[in-house]
Amino acid sequence: MGVLGFGVGGFSAAMPGVILAVTPQERDVERHELQLLVRSAGYPLGSAIGGLILTAGTGPGHLFPDDSAYTTAALADIGATAITTLTSLALARLSSSETNP
Repeated sequence: MGVLGFGVGGFSAAMPGVILAVTPQERDVERHELQLLVRSAGYPLGSAIGGLILTAGTGPGHLFPDDSAYTTAALADIGATAITTLTSLALARLSSSETNP
């Protein structure tokens, strides 16, 4: 739980800086709203997907999920992180090409 808390806290602290770095200053309100949207939609969605995977991996009569359910949840998280990272990099490139033609 400590590692998870450290990761979420580090991500939450870094996200505003990343968004500010890749958007023009004239779009101040839009970039703030983007951060709120990502945070408001991402955390509950990630929790719901993780809970769904772990619930599906809990056998009848068992109190805890099987080890394979934790592995599946971790792999889904890695996939979502990869997609988010690639999307962020693509948007950053697009933003920098628009500001520096």
